[in-house]
Amino acid sequence: MHTNTTSSLSIKGKGFLFKSLAQHKFFVRILKLTLVIVLGAILYHQIFGREDLTLQKLGVEFWQHLSWKKVPLLMLVLVLMPLNWFFETQKWLALMRKIESISFFQALKVVLIGLSCSLFTPNRVGEYGGRVMMVSPQNRLLAIWATMVGISSQWIVLVVGGWWGLMGAFYGGLIPIHEALLSSLILVGGVASSCLLGIYFNLRKIVPYSMKFKWTRNWAMKMQRSSFDYYNNKELIEALGYSITRYWIYSSQYVCLLFFFGFDANILSTFLGVIIVYLLQTGIPLPPSTGLLARGNIAVLILGYLTVKEDASMSILSATFSLWMINVVLPSVVGAFLIARLGWNEKEAESEEQMPVTSSRECTIQP
Repeated sequence: MHTNTTSSLSIKGKGFLFKSLAQHKFFVRILKLTLVIVLGAILYHQIFGREDLTLQKLGVEFWQHLSWKKVPLLMLVLVLMPLNWFFETQKWLALMRKIESISFFQALKVVLIGLSCSLFTPNRVGEYGGRVMMVSPQNRLLAIWATMVGISSQWIVLVVGGWWGLMGAFYGGLIPIHEALLSSLILVGGVASSCLLGIYFNLRKIVPYSMKFKWTRNWAMKMQRSSFDYYNNKELIEALGYSITRYWIYSSQYVCLLFFFGFDANILSTFLGVIIVYLLQTGIPLPPSTGLLARGNIAVLILGYLTVKEDASMSILSATFSLWMINVVLPSVVGAFLIARLGWNEKEAESEEQMPVTSSRECTIQP
């Protein structure tokens, strides 16, 4: 009996020591510094270590196509960049409304920090993991649910929008296909779109379903015991609306950059090509930092088929790389600065500062 108690105390002690170490200022600073260095190395490799399109080649392409006629295209891209993250921040605010009261600028910090974390993970999953870590500890369980809704809304827009863009390209004759096969694909797309939207508006059923799996059972049990009021259809439509708005924003940015770098095709076929590229890119399980080359190759394959130019690969790669620099690299640098400045435990510090003062005896008793 004595041995079991000692073992239990030892395990708890180790957990307490690890938690204390994780909250130690020196440990936190080292970890933050490591994250910033790794992020810098990844960005340096992607910007300066490329063979298909170096930063020098991109500069040459930029100055070659820069003219007063094309300046409005570039200005529109730059104006849409903050709007892109504005609507993403608004979506996060809407999803967090039932969970935690945060200001717009706090939400913006969380979004940018999450974006920096996404450079290490496939399909930018780390973007949402970084957001959860910036929420108050007592609300992180519910924040996981908010991230699931946010991921689902954006993913549905990418898949459904991309699929019907592909059908539009088939129907308009931009990509040849047999009529019977096109009719079958339209039918499949209609059924699949309805199923995806049906799942989205019934996401709450995932919680009881998660009880069947060991690795999600603990989370599901806690969610069922909580008094959290799941998002209703109006709130789900609001999140979907923000995702659609962002979808049109960064698709428009891509189209503008393609035309800036001399891509030669009509605007409708270019727009359809862009959303098809996004559809195919969604299925690549690579982080943005290492999957840019693969994404560029997909863009060359799809968009190169739609243009009338014999060799448009440089224009397509320049637009793809520039969009990544504007929409991902610049906000990620700001996010990395915030990681170094604030860290991920800002909410924990705030909650500790707001705790009521207790007697010295109470302080020694509480773990």
